[in-house]
Amino acid sequence: MARIPYAQSWEDADVLLEALQVDSADTCLSVASAGDNTLALVGAGAKRVIAADLSPAQIACLELRVSAYRNLKHSEFLELLGQNPSAQRLELYQRCRADLSQQARRFWDRRQRLILQGIVYSGRFEKSLTLLRRFVLPLIHPRKKVNRLFEMSTVQERHEFYDREWNTQRWTLLCNILFGRMTEPGVQIQNRRIPNALIQLPPQKNPYLQWILAGRFMTALPYALRPENFDRIRQNLDSLEWHCASVEDVLAGLPDDVLHCCNLSNIFEHVSPESYRRMLHEIIRVSAPGCRLVYWNVSAQRHCPPVLADRLRQRRDLAVRLFRKDKTFFHRDLVIEEVV
Repeated sequence: MARIPYAQSWEDADVLLEALQVDSADTCLSVASAGDNTLALVGAGAKRVIAADLSPAQIACLELRVSAYRNLKHSEFLELLGQNPSAQRLELYQRCRADLSQQARRFWDRRQRLILQGIVYSGRFEKSLTLLRRFVLPLIHPRKKVNRLFEMSTVQERHEFYDREWNTQRWTLLCNILFGRMTEPGVQIQNRRIPNALIQLPPQKNPYLQWILAGRFMTALPYALRPENFDRIRQNLDSLEWHCASVEDVLAGLPDDVLHCCNLSNIFEHVSPESYRRMLHEIIRVSAPGCRLVYWNVSAQRHCPPVLADRLRQRRDLAVRLFRKDKTFFHRDLVIEEVV
């Protein structure tokens, strides 16, 4: 039985869209994941969005979201996801069911329990975060202290709070366990990325931090869930196609010079350096000059290898600037590259 790896997208869609600068004439390639950031590209007005994922479960997540945009109101959409309380999730699913493919319909028909609880809680990653929030975080910071973090309006307040009350020995121990005390990525996440998310960036505007610490979006939503983007996404859904296939297989079926934007999530985290080079080479083949690639590193360090340096331009200054604004904090690096 296929399990859902990610029930929502955990790369900052605002950073992604600012990096890609999607135009109404653009064709975009996107790792499907749970669908949120792929749909953000749809909402940005792309002419064509090609989503790919090897996981049937991730494609089923994307399909259900697409059908929800077509058949539900915004408030009902948030109910189905699990963001808003609801006693009618199965009824909402039935209104979406007819537009699903046979494979996606079978997938969700067999997982009505996941629909009842809210589908954004159903991924392996989200279940791990839920266990952490319910059983570990209270041993480190009580609920009242967590709530106070979201009440502070200035950097100075948050800085003093972080130094005085948040960054305790127990918090440091938890970070060591989660991110690795002796690894370079772990040190960077603990010393730079977490303080950036908790101090420099307003927690009131950080949906990812809110979901991790509170289990729901409190005062902010990711791009694809915001009410002002709902109709924009719905009106452009015909631009979207999806393939339950590897990115490599999808690339092999594309003609030369067709792509203008690539949302590659953290796909290179899971492949060998040689596979990474082959994939870059194929992406370059199918990309028009100026096509931008955006991807995140976690533990692996992937940047354009020297052999392709004359075909891909590093946009390091832009990546560094946007990474400072990135509201997620468990990536070590943001990479933006441009086809020459």
